[in-house]
Amino acid sequence: QWKTGEAEYDLTYAMNGALGGLVGITAGCSVVTPWAALVIGIIAGWVYCGASATLIKLKIDDAVDAVPVHFANGMWGCIAVG
Repeated sequence: QWKTGEAEYDLTYAMNGALGGLVGITAGCSVVTPWAALVIGIIAGWVYCGASATLIKLKIDDAVDAVPVHFANGMWGCIAVG
């Protein structure tokens, strides 16, 4: 990627990021406004990226990234509701 300047896209990563956004907003969907739901979902996408990278760094095998999507974003959703 860095040598050629071409971007690399991963559809699974993008889909799990979107799913993480949905999981993140689930806890507070009845009490947050639409703009706040958007912010929570965007942050949940970043939470997914960080949690997935952490699992890879710790050499923990999670073939479908279920832990970053559901656990990490579920925790973020609970924290975001306050």
